[in-house]
Amino acid sequence: MEKKSLAFKLNISISILLLFILCSSIYTIIMIERSQKYADNTGSNWLPSLNSISAANIIFANLSRRELRALLEKDANEKVKYLKEIEEFREKIKDWIKNYQSLINDSTEKKEFQEVEKNLQEYLIINEKTVEFIKAGEEKKAFENLNIVGKPVVYSTEKALNKLSDYNYKGGINSTKQGNYLTTLTKTTMMIIIISGLLVAAAIFKLIINSTQSIANAVVNLKKQSIATSEIANNLKKGAGALNDSVGEQAASVHETTAAINEITSMVNRTAENAKESTSVAKTTSDKAEAGQKTMHRLVQAMETIQESNSQLQNIAVIINQINTKTAVINDIVTKTELLSLNASIESARAGEYGKGFAVVAEEVGNLAKISGKSAHEIQALISKSQEEVNKILEITKNRVNEGKTVSEEAQSSFQNIAEDINIMSGVIQQISDATHEQEIGVRQISTAMNQIDKATQNSQMAVNTTADSSKQLVEQSDKLDITAKDIEILIMGKTS
Repeated sequence: MEKKSLAFKLNISISILLLFILCSSIYTIIMIERSQKYADNTGSNWLPSLNSISAANIIFANLSRRELRALLEKDANEKVKYLKEIEEFREKIKDWIKNYQSLINDSTEKKEFQEVEKNLQEYLIINEKTVEFIKAGEEKKAFENLNIVGKPVVYSTEKALNKLSDYNYKGGINSTKQGNYLTTLTKTTMMIIIISGLLVAAAIFKLIINSTQSIANAVVNLKKQSIATSEIANNLKKGAGALNDSVGEQAASVHETTAAINEITSMVNRTAENAKESTSVAKTTSDKAEAGQKTMHRLVQAMETIQESNSQLQNIAVIINQINTKTAVINDIVTKTELLSLNASIESARAGEYGKGFAVVAEEVGNLAKISGKSAHEIQALISKSQEEVNKILEITKNRVNEGKTVSEEAQSSFQNIAEDINIMSGVIQQISDATHEQEIGVRQISTAMNQIDKATQNSQMAVNTTADSSKQLVEQSDKLDITAKDIEILIMGKTS
């Protein structure tokens, strides 16, 4: 029963109470009808019979007295009057006999009535003879007939009337007792039903009180939960706002980092182009150095070609200056690459969890930039050294043209050193080209990672917006829940001032 709903309990309790009321009403109606039957029986059968018997006793007594008065009366007129009254009472007795037959209830009463009727008929015959004696003036015979013959009949008639009266009296008493018994039984039953109804009503009242208390406790808990939900929703709303701002800042940082990566990509592309151009220049220089070495071989045989070699050396100097210029550009690119790598590392740190992969790539780019810078410095040192050597050779060539044969061997050695340095420079430039290519791959990876971070940031922005909308709806639902809890509280506990 504890698991049943309040409505079910109330419906069952009210149904039981209504069933009690219905049963008590039906029982009361039945008992009242039965009591009414006994009352009707007493009023319509026994009491009319008693009244009729009482009237018969009165008529019979008056008839007896009138006989005696008519017998003793000396005045003729009075005697005629009494005789006339005797005749009237005789007719009344006959009428009574005829009317009483409709009041007979059962065979016993009928038997008693037949005894009364027999005595009355016998007395009426005696009365007729007495009246005849009185009218004939034979008072003595009339008195003897009245006293000797009539008196026993009077006694037996009165006895039969009393017996009939007792029978009707007892029947009326018995009917009344049965009616009283039913009335008492009805009262007792009604008291039991009333007490049972009060107990059921008390049980319903207790059930309502307990249920109301349970509902009141539930309403209090509902209000507490509503307040807690409202606080959580507000906190969630504030957190969503803060997260939205943070995601916005992160998105801005990602855009800035993307722009920096694009700039790095552009610089790396320029570095790659310069590296290719340096490789081409180094190859050309190597070819020319080989040509110069062959010239130096021919210089032993023919000094007149020194002027041509001098011109070639001047071209080499120009080429070395060009290489020096390109190397300076490479150093500048390396410096900017290191700076952009540092900026990328800072931006990846600001990106947090999404920028870890980008930080690794930025670090690799920085390392490659350092290697490129170191190689560029080495190239520049070699170029400077080559330039110094060429200048020395030019100076010697200008100052000691006449000593060509003597210094040709030294020039040949110098050209050999230049060729070796150019080969070394070509290898370093090749390393720069390879490093630049690796930088290009790393930058592409960084760009791809930044695009993924940008997409993740956009997804985070969408999730934050969804969370903000949900928190707003949660706040609205919490307010509605609080209003509902207050309405239920007013419904159960009433409105408090």
